[in-house]
Amino acid sequence: MYNVKFLFDYQLVAALEKLIKEANGELLLISPFIDLDKRIQRALNEKKNLHDFKLKILFGKNEKNIYKSVKKDSFKVLKEFPNIEIRYNSKLHAKFYQSDTKFIMTSMNLYDYSLANNIEVGIEHQYAEKGKILKAVEGIVNNIGEGIDNVKEEYLWKERVVNPIDEFLKVYNESEVKYQTEPIIGDKKSLSGLFGAKELIGKKVLIDTLQVEQSTKKGNINSDQTITKPKIKVVGSNSAKKIAESKGVTQNVIIELMEKAGYVKDKNITALGKDNGLKMKSFMGNEYIAYPINLKEFQDI
Repeated sequence: MYNVKFLFDYQLVAALEKLIKEANGELLLISPFIDLDKRIQRALNEKKNLHDFKLKILFGKNEKNIYKSVKKDSFKVLKEFPNIEIRYNSKLHAKFYQSDTKFIMTSMNLYDYSLANNIEVGIEHQYAEKGKILKAVEGIVNNIGEGIDNVKEEYLWKERVVNPIDEFLKVYNESEVKYQTEPIIGDKKSLSGLFGAKELIGKKVLIDTLQVEQSTKKGNINSDQTITKPKIKVVGSNSAKKIAESKGVTQNVIIELMEKAGYVKDKNITALGKDNGLKMKSFMGNEYIAYPINLKEFQDI
């Protein structure tokens, strides 16, 4: 049984709030602009302490100043999640919100102003298993257009129908990671808990390039955009090759780890990398990147 609903104005806010609350394993929120209102914040906060829940965010626009796309307070709320990925795509204009069992395609940004001031419309689709998405799409088509029977079936399925979940997931996966955490999970210590039960005990920040994003227009930084850069005490540095040898891994492992952390991109040190003590050095005319040996990423190898 597949269910499609048309939503207008206040119905959208209520439907989105319900979608968030009903999400169990994963929640994907795609919106160029994000300014979380109190209702959406409360719905999200219900998921914050769940060890097996993952939040995925994609925003866009305003490449030179991302804080015009996502309010600083909203970033603060989102960065509290122990298992979250925040990605960025400058071309993003679509709005798509998906839980484990339903999605909403809409004109509405996840933006407080949009909710309060614009006439918005959307479609909510309840689907079952992801493996049956073609039938789910067929359900949408049948509900939306009565004249679909006049279209040849072969042409419809081979040329016209796309999987919206796959398409939006593809866009998400191809977008730039700005912030990523992973949960630290331990065994439940409660005597009343089930054997083998797990609980959230903390989080680890894997990537955070948001802390160095800021406006540089005319050399001024708006106080709302100022982010304190991390300070790291460097107690020694070495090349990727030397660090790899000391850790008993290959050089590629170290390089990939540094790229994943956002310290290096295309063999160049990023702003985040410089803030964390990475430097270019030269030996016998050859330049190489020197990594602080006390970087937190090396401690888990």
